[in-house]
Amino acid sequence: MKIKLDFVSNSSSTSFVYISDIDLTEDIFLEAAGVERDGPVGDLFLQMHRELTAAMRSGTVVTTKEAADDLAGSHEYTPQVVQRMKEAVDQGKNVFTGTLNSDGPLAESLLCMAMFEIDSDKFYINAYNNYW
Repeated sequence: MKIKLDFVSNSSSTSFVYISDIDLTEDIFLEAAGVERDGPVGDLFLQMHRELTAAMRSGTVVTTKEAADDLAGSHEYTPQVVQRMKEAVDQGKNVFTGTLNSDGPLAESLLCMAMFEIDSDKFYINAYNNYW
């Protein structure tokens, strides 16, 4: 039997990118997710919205194509997502990156443990890279 005696973690973190001309409001998030505010999972999705916006506030604003290229190696964004970030920078859109952690509240943990992408007519979020 082998026993690991140094640091062991069961936590996970996920980096994500948010691209849009507008702020991520509760209403546009719920609409894109197809969830009604008063529905059975409305409160959970409102909490998810709060976790995403908090992560964006403490995250990074991507303002140049070079900064987007730099993220390709460090956060494992796909070439398509990096290209989308660069196009968004050219178009003057807001590009934010942030991190979610499975050690956080339930809503953040759920977002962290699932790979997801939301591509609505108002915003784009990609969170495909997960670390365990």
